[in-house]
Amino acid sequence: MNQTPLISAILCTYNRAPLLARALGALCAQTLGPEQFEVVLIDDGSSDDTAQVAATFAPLLDLRYVYQPNSGLAAAKNHGVCLARAPIVVFLDDDDVLDSRALEQHWLSHQRDPRVETAVLGHTDLAHGPARSPLMRYVTGVGCQLFYYPSLKDGQELDFSFFWGGRSSCKRALLLEYGLFDPVFRFGAEDIELAFRLRKAGLRVRYNAQALSAMIRTLSVDDFARRCVLQGRSNWVFYQRHPYKLVRAWAQIDGVESEWTRIAPYYARLLDSARGLDRLANARAEQDLTLDPLATQLLHRAYAALFRASRIKGTVERMGEDDVGAGPG
Repeated sequence: MNQTPLISAILCTYNRAPLLARALGALCAQTLGPEQFEVVLIDDGSSDDTAQVAATFAPLLDLRYVYQPNSGLAAAKNHGVCLARAPIVVFLDDDDVLDSRALEQHWLSHQRDPRVETAVLGHTDLAHGPARSPLMRYVTGVGCQLFYYPSLKDGQELDFSFFWGGRSSCKRALLLEYGLFDPVFRFGAEDIELAFRLRKAGLRVRYNAQALSAMIRTLSVDDFARRCVLQGRSNWVFYQRHPYKLVRAWAQIDGVESEWTRIAPYYARLLDSARGLDRLANARAEQDLTLDPLATQLLHRAYAALFRASRIKGTVERMGEDDVGAGPG
């Protein structure tokens, strides 16, 4: 397909071939015609059947599949931006499926506001499977640790901290002129750090509640605790890159060392407690039963304590690595 597409969907993936097939299947059902958008699929060093999945969908989409040695999410996104041909790029996750009008809605938002500094945030819900998980409902609801939309209004203008990876789009020219993702971020904060730099170009994020996607992967307690550790590590790197009060507050750096000293002896207990309560909640959910208010409160407290401790753990570990690397003064 030689026609310049309206929008480039940049999809980075790593060892999630079954989920990737569902994500690509949703792209085949877009209201934009196959000649109006392209898919730039960056395989960040997968060892599963990712290449075969890409080959299956290549006849159905304007799809370019590129393999790179495992380099992290930021580097993969940069690779996609450099290969993209459209003036608008939308970043997608391999564990999300798009609503049929999602790409069209991103494109329409940019037509309504063609300024180069305008980005668009789409809306992500939980698919049916993840929506049954008490953990997934918590981290996308009262926990606010994954994505959280109840406070947002359709069309609202938002600050840099809402340039969320996997559901945001922007003009390619903005990135080429003012900067790409920092490849030091292998997971976590790469999107917000870029958006923080793009503030100098006047970045504004516009929320489009009709640009819908659904997360299809259900995370376990251990999955999300590991994710929080990685996020904590990236938060420290973000602050080191930009040692400003605004970043320090966003990254929640204050007091982490003393807090970890208090938490560390009990971290394994926090993990075991959250696992046990989560098993109970899942067992009831499988029978379409709910927890009583007290049990729900205990479950949420266990989640909150573990995930906060995990984020702090990651931050303090990364701080310690910097101290070791610095050597004696």
